[in-house]
Amino acid sequence: MSDVIAIIAVLVAAPSALYARWSVKEARKANDIGRLNALLAFRAHYLELMAQNGRIAEQLKGMQGAEKAFEAYAELDSKLREVNREINCYHGKVVASEI
Repeated sequence: MSDVIAIIAVLVAAPSALYARWSVKEARKANDIGRLNALLAFRAHYLELMAQNGRIAEQLKGMQGAEKAFEAYAELDSKLREVNREINCYHGKVVASEI
């Protein structure tokens, strides 16, 4: 009787372990996709801010605040480059996961 219970337990445990493995893999895919979507939203936000700061910097050209406006634009550009690097990394992960 205990042998039957042990066999049934093994038969239940094996699919359970396979499901757990599959579940972890799918959760990683979902996290990568979520991260990529967040990075794309950051990218759009930085592009909007850069356009706005670029217009402000052009309007202030030759005035006192122009240097600060150009510095803010340069800082946003460096942040945008960082976000683009992360996007390239996560895009590769998402594409490789064969969604």
